[in-house]
Amino acid sequence: MLAPEVAEFGDRVKDVLVHTLGGNLVGTYFVGSVALGGYVPGESDIDILAVSDSALTLPQKQRIASAVVEASAACPARGLEFTLYRRDVVGSPPVGADFEVNANGGPRMRTAMHLDATAEPGFWYVLDRAIARRSGRAISGPPPRRIFADIPRRTLLEAMYESMAWHRVHEKATLYSVLNACRAWRFAQEDVLGSKLEGAAWARTRWPDAGVIDAAVALRRGEDAALDGSAVDALLSEVGAQLRAATTLGC
Repeated sequence: MLAPEVAEFGDRVKDVLVHTLGGNLVGTYFVGSVALGGYVPGESDIDILAVSDSALTLPQKQRIASAVVEASAACPARGLEFTLYRRDVVGSPPVGADFEVNANGGPRMRTAMHLDATAEPGFWYVLDRAIARRSGRAISGPPPRRIFADIPRRTLLEAMYESMAWHRVHEKATLYSVLNACRAWRFAQEDVLGSKLEGAAWARTRWPDAGVIDAAVALRRGEDAALDGSAVDALLSEVGAQLRAATTLGC
């Protein structure tokens, strides 16, 4: 069951979209930790995808981004990560980031508005669309499996590999790099696209330095912990190698 405050916030975002998009709104969906069962109250983000029936003009995109960021102030979690796609785009294999609007904001999240998908790395969006297809929870609209195309395993492995490379450059010693690595490693081994915390529980019995995973989980839960950069880098390097090997083998 969704926490009442999460469900209420989802409805709030949906109402904003109904007001700005009207009949062009196809559906609104929880993805991320809310959909996968890894949501930690007060610490997780709330990830919401929406789908429009047709492309938007730049003024429409700007109005939606501003309205969503304004609504994010009431987010009961760390913040809102919101992405809007066209229906024909999410019904086809991904090419890149492919979105119409991406907007983030909230009590403890930096505000960002992205209206040009070609300027953003595609791998995060590929993963979110896969989660929507497999585990998304409808706030409004048709079931996600009727909207989001299945994404081939090889495409997901490539996206995860790119995410590991990104983390090693931009966010090496963070809880997100460790937990994303654990989830990606589990996917490479078992084809399970679960929550970050489920990935951590799976990986800690398989990685010789369980302490680095335990520290990331503690940080995710809002507890005090420290991550050693070299230990994180070793994990990211190994998971990257596992992903590359699985991609090369085509499995």
